[in-house]
Amino acid sequence: MAGGLSLPVVWSEDGGPPLPGRLDLTADSLRLSGGSRDEPVTRTFGLAEIAAVRIARGAHERLTDRAALVVELHDGRRISIAGIDRPGTLHELAERLQRAVRLSR
Repeated sequence: MAGGLSLPVVWSEDGGPPLPGRLDLTADSLRLSGGSRDEPVTRTFGLAEIAAVRIARGAHERLTDRAALVVELHDGRRISIAGIDRPGTLHELAERLQRAVRLSR
């Protein structure tokens, strides 16, 4: 993937509490960082770990009352990501992540 992508997001792992933070997409990984100053949280996933990427709009899958990008991992974990930057962020991220995952296989 040419160039990376870095966005402010809110994210949640396996239905846990939403964490404000940052998403960084590189040629070989997806990195999420967030939490608080006292309790920072960072997760890094290799693109090969990603089984599926989809936009979820159902009420039960929304994150902080926003449509969410759901990243399903091969090990069964699920990461939900909501963009907080600008309209269209979620669709751009979904497209770029899907393309990056295909290229990594």
